[in-house]
Amino acid sequence: MKALLKHLPVILIIVIELVFGIMLFVNPELFTTVVISVIGGLLIIIGGINLFRYVKAKQNGESSALTLTVSVILVLLGIFALFFPKTIIEMIASLVLVYGIVLAISGIYKIGLFIDFRKALIPVNFMHLISGLLAIVLGVVIMFQPFKALNVMWIFTGILLIVMAAVDIASLIMNVVLAKKNKGEKQVETAAESASE
Repeated sequence: MKALLKHLPVILIIVIELVFGIMLFVNPELFTTVVISVIGGLLIIIGGINLFRYVKAKQNGESSALTLTVSVILVLLGIFALFFPKTIIEMIASLVLVYGIVLAISGIYKIGLFIDFRKALIPVNFMHLISGLLAIVLGVVIMFQPFKALNVMWIFTGILLIVMAAVDIASLIMNVVLAKKNKGEKQVETAAESASE
């Protein structure tokens, strides 16, 4: 029981990694919707607390327009996130679309550099050409399928979280085994020292 309490923070992190990882792997869109809704709820609570502080400060003659503004903005953002999580997911997908465009442009730039270097007889590795082609292909795929790219990213993150949890579990087990082994060796050393005296 003592060992369990000693490692409780690590165990909680492992559980969170596993739960989030599995949820992201199984249904990334639902997980994203839930996270956005929870963040919306937190924004409403934080905005509400600040709004309450503003009202109390105003009664004491210490009100701040900035506090009121930030409070209202937080509450409005929270309401938006809570009731329109799909819209936020679409906004994120739009950012992924922009990333796809930037990636394709960087691929074209890399290929242009490769051609310029070859024309100028400057030694250049073919990996630059391959890197540019991969960037263009990946950018075009992301541009035409931003939602799928976003889901793949979330699934990949889920897999990484599950792997991290597995590594953390292995590390925790190894630490507990080593601690028990070291404790046993110390007891043997203490017993041996007592016997020699």
